[in-house]
Formats: sequence, structure tokens, C-alpha cells
Amino acid sequence: MNSEKKERREAQLAKKAETLKAYASDIQMKNSTELTIDGHPYLLVKNVREGFQVEKLKERFSQILTKYDYIVGDWGYDQLRLHGFYADDSDKGFPSQNIAHLDDYLYEYCNFGCAYFILHNLDVQKVKVSGNNKKRSRRRSSAKRNENSKNPTKKNFKKAIKKRHAFTEEKRFEIHKKKEKKQDLKSKPVYAKSLKKRHFTIRQKSKNE
Repeated sequence: MNSEKKERREAQLAKKAETLKAYASDIQMKNSTELTIDGHPYLLVKNVREGFQVEKLKERFSQILTKYDYIVGDWGYDQLRLHGFYADDSDKGFPSQNIAHLDDYLYEYCNFGCAYFILHNLDVQKVKVSGNNKKRSRRRSSAKRNENSKNPTKKNFKKAIKKRHAFTEEKRFEIHKKKEKKQDLKSKPVYAKSLKKRHFTIRQKSKNE
């Protein structure tokens, strides 16, 4: 049984290695600092504690990272993690994605004193969205709309509150009008009967009476 498990394990590892090789990026080192990844030029700006390892970078590199100006690789639990950053003068992304916030990233999200490296992307690429990703994004947007209709966000909630206020104000206005009408009826003095002229006839008593 142990031999069968070993054979299965070795077969799984071999299959995993084949898939990694198939999807691995092509990295060519020109010198100690200049390199190309899939034909695009990069520059090794910083290499702390020998964090830069070509073979691991081949396995972990993804085409999504080509849109960033800088790529930071840090090590934790013998695993390489890659994270993209934009340039200082770039208006893309959030402020936390700016290379000026690298120290904050290393302090908050990386192991203390970990090995890391920084690559400068000299040929930033625009990532093309495939048809499947577009469909997924549309589905997500439609799902978000449905969620907003069921569970309104702060903006929708404010709109709903405004509508409710408007409805109550109209009702109050109508009630106020009715009260005014009643008050008008009460305040009007009844002069109709008093204004009618009364006719008096003077009758004289006869002597026979």
C-alpha cells in the first residue's frame, strides 16, 4: 500500500510539474539587473536577502502583472508572492497601490525581515479582457443591481427616505387643508336667520271684544 501511495504521489507531482512548465513564463537574464519576461524588458531595482529567484518567478509570474509599473515579490513560508504597484506620478488605482506605499505594504502584509525584490516594468502592457471575463463582469454588475434593489445601499436608502418624507408631507398637507375647511365653517357666523325681515301687523281690539 505504501508503495502504491508513493507512486500516486510521484505521478501527481510529475503532472503538476508539467503543467507548471506549460504555463511558466519565459525569463531571460541579460545581466545581473536586466531581464526579459515573455519578451518584455524589466529591471531588477532591489534584491533584499537574495529574494530574487528566476525559477520561482517563472512559476509564479502572471500576465495580469504586466499592467503595473513595479512588481514586488516577497517570501513567506517558502512561498513566493507577487504584488503589483503603480508609479508615483500615476493616477491609476488606489493610493495604497502606489510604489511610495511599499514600506506600508511590507510592514502590514509581509513577514518581518522577509526576503523580497522589486522589478521595474519598462514596457507596461494593457491587459485585454476576454469575452468570458466580460460576461462575468456583466453578470456581476446585474447581480449587484439585483442586490441593490433588494437591499438598498446608503444612496438608495437615502432616496427611499426622501420618497417617504415626500409622501408623509403630502398627507400632512391634505390633513391641514381639511382642518382649515372645518375651521372656516365654524368661524363663519350664522346671520342667515337674523337677516330675514320680520313683518308685524297691529291689530286693534274691537268694542264688541
